[in-house]
Amino acid sequence: MKQLRIVYNTGELSEAGRPVLRRNLIDVEDSITSQAALQIAQIIDSLTDYTLQEAYLITTTQLY
Repeated sequence: MKQLRIVYNTGELSEAGRPVLRRNLIDVEDSITSQAALQIAQIIDSLTDYTLQEAYLITTTQLY
C-alpha cells in the first residue's frame, strides 16, 4: 500500500511564532513512481491557496 503525504504551509504563524502546517494523506496505487507522485502533489498544489512545503511517497508493508 502506498500513500502520498502532502504538507502545506498556510502562510500563518502560531502563537509560538512557528509556521502553521496542514497535512493531507492520499491513498495511491502501489504502482505509482516517485516522479508521478511528485507530479500529483504539484497539480494539487496548483489548486490550493497554500504553499507546498513537503511531499512524501510512503510505502507500507504489512508484516503480520
